[in-house]
Amino acid sequence: MRTVFVLPLLAFASGALAADSTDYKFNFVVKVGDGRPTTVSGAFPPASTHRLPATDHLVFEIETPTGKEEWPVTSVKLIDDTSGTPMVRTMQRDNRPASQERSTTYTVCGDRVIALSPGPPTPASCSGLLPMAKPDPVLGGCNDCLGPYEGMPKKIASRSRIAPAGAPGEPLVLTGRVLGPDGKPRPQIIVYAYHTNAEGIYPPPDPPRSTASNHHGQLRAWAKTDAKGRYVFETIRPGGYPSGREPQHIHMHVIEPGCATYFIDELLFSDDPRLTAELRERISRGFGGKAIVTPMRDAAGTWHVVRDIHLGENIPGYTGCPAPSATQS
Repeated sequence: MRTVFVLPLLAFASGALAADSTDYKFNFVVKVGDGRPTTVSGAFPPASTHRLPATDHLVFEIETPTGKEEWPVTSVKLIDDTSGTPMVRTMQRDNRPASQERSTTYTVCGDRVIALSPGPPTPASCSGLLPMAKPDPVLGGCNDCLGPYEGMPKKIASRSRIAPAGAPGEPLVLTGRVLGPDGKPRPQIIVYAYHTNAEGIYPPPDPPRSTASNHHGQLRAWAKTDAKGRYVFETIRPGGYPSGREPQHIHMHVIEPGCATYFIDELLFSDDPRLTAELRERISRGFGGKAIVTPMRDAAGTWHVVRDIHLGENIPGYTGCPAPSATQS
């Protein structure tokens, strides 16, 4: 068991922190609602766990790696005990070298948190947050399933656009059907999708959203299946991450309104040279049906892919949801 150190609130000072060069250095700016920002900082050795107080009810729990891992990752949790029961408001992971200082700003907006890294001089404003729709029960241990509800439109069509028309990149049309466990098409199911731009980057939204969906970037959209269970997304073909390790992909979630929400395997392209046999085995878990699609290009240069979604397939805890009627709004 690691030793836990409780540290006093540290005043922020510009310039380098007084710490050994192997320490992991952190700078945090925290604001609750429209309150006054508080700045704290600390430097911690590898393979240790620390608690760094930020306000009367907020504390950072920081874990540093040994440094011997191939991808050493620091973990920062923002814990809130306002109600008397400690609750993790957000968690950030970072695999940069120890020599690079971690700087993040946090704005606590009720149940949501805006976390921006590298942090600007002051935190963002809660007034800019998009409305949050009422979430459905989350299945499959999904830690990323509240994002689709942040800024969800009140009216959703079966055909939607992710990347705006004329965005740099190769045009792509994604179509498919959503099928129930009985194999029949399901109307009124919400499919949520997001992806990188043509350069493999998630363009940051402006104004920023909360940690529920900010990391999804600007390129995201919702489609609600029609009477025949069909959905369509118009977009561009996403780029793979600049690191060169991950193939092109589109993240996808399913919402069965009033019953359940869960992620399904990210859509992958069979012609992507980054899609190695090892990645095929590791990434495609069969959540929601087959996720590897075969792109076809038409005479105008637009890519077309088809992905059918099988509701609940291989989703832990899924017991089925009632089929909505085609006329249900």
